Amino acid sequence: MFNGIIFNLGRVKKLLKRKKGINIFIYSKLKLSKKNLGMSISCDGVCLTLININYQLMEFYLSNETISKSKFKKTKIGDFINLETPLKFGKYISGHFTQGHVDCVGKIS
Repeated sequence: MFNGIIFNLGRVKKLLKRKKGINIFIYSKLKLSKKNLGMSISCDGVCLTLININYQLMEFYLSNETISKSKFKKTKIGDFINLETPLKFGKYISGHFTQGHVDCVGKIS
């Protein structure tokens, strides 16, 4: 769960195409370590699982389904990404509850 308030920004450094998706590498100054592997992080509103971190370079896997239902189908190296770590029990919550699980895509006209 997230609160939708963005305090962190990342930048796409690498995209590695896979048969069933992509691995995206995002540079950020978030204070994370190997102990945070498996953590959910909201990346431009999409809940992604941290699969690797090397210094400040985070790695996430996106399935083709996630790509088709999010803005990540148009993502390129150099793009900025809004980042949010999950809510912590007992911490102050501002904003609103969000999950980051995408069910469909809409078009604004």
